[in-house]
Amino acid sequence: MKTVKNKKSQPLDIITKLQILAITVGLITFPTCLKDTPTPPHNGNTANFQVDLTPVAKLPSILYESSGLVIASPNKLWSHNDSGNENKLYCFNSSGNLLRSLTISNATNVDWEDLALDNEKRIYICDTGNNDNNRKNLCIYRIPNPDTHTENSIAADIITFSFEDQIEFPPPISNRNFDVEAVIWHNDSLFMFTKDRSLPLTGYTKMYKISAEPGNRTATLAGSIYLGNTNSSARVTAADFHQKSNSLVLLVQERLIVFTNFEGSNFLDGIPTSFTFNQMPGQAEAIFFNDESTLAITEEGANGSPGWLYQVLLPAFQDK
Repeated sequence: MKTVKNKKSQPLDIITKLQILAITVGLITFPTCLKDTPTPPHNGNTANFQVDLTPVAKLPSILYESSGLVIASPNKLWSHNDSGNENKLYCFNSSGNLLRSLTISNATNVDWEDLALDNEKRIYICDTGNNDNNRKNLCIYRIPNPDTHTENSIAADIITFSFEDQIEFPPPISNRNFDVEAVIWHNDSLFMFTKDRSLPLTGYTKMYKISAEPGNRTATLAGSIYLGNTNSSARVTAADFHQKSNSLVLLVQERLIVFTNFEGSNFLDGIPTSFTFNQMPGQAEAIFFNDESTLAITEEGANGSPGWLYQVLLPAFQDK
């Protein structure tokens, strides 16, 4: 997603001031106006850690706006560029060497924002960027495991969708929370997490659920959570889910939020743990679990030059 400059905040009402005061002691969920059932409290079990963001390699020069990431097989990382670029995925290794390009023949890169991987190694390409909250052509492309396809071009299955609770395009500026830059696959469904573009900032990410099967779908609201009162603490730019450890990670500019101890797909009802970066990345846009404690992150570059591939090692933060 292209960088959007922060706009001057409007005056805060008394409720907003109380929320800001509460979050200064840590990441706390609030009863939310975005769904009927409040998000349960976490009983003080949240924790905050600092982690190193370790540079691994410069991305290939063609990936100057990396905006999604999956690792389909060892040392084969797949990514794509942001909006308006070519309808291609790029495979590279941890040394930053480009290995392969794959054209999605029946797709257009309106605003590709994230990748997700299912248990068959199929890749979901999410054309879900929606800066102005006015798109009516949101879709997700699904391709088979690229390691099983030797050609340089492939046709995708297509999922089109709309949000069940969006009736205006765009909605009022105070309710612009339909931009999606973060998607995961879990148990035959896709879960999308919004990047809040409301003014004033609400601080919430909303979670929507749709079937992972091709067709025209309605994305149903499946939860929401308050993350913070600034763009760098609350705007979600990527997500991933680790099946073995049953962990969800959300990426925002200054930190990771990892959710554990939830039932089924009620990810946001779990215990969130915050991992603040010791040093700030550039415009970090993509994340993927390499294993349960190691994450890969990519960032967009600047002025036509690529960004970096980073590694984050999570400390032991939960009972195994």
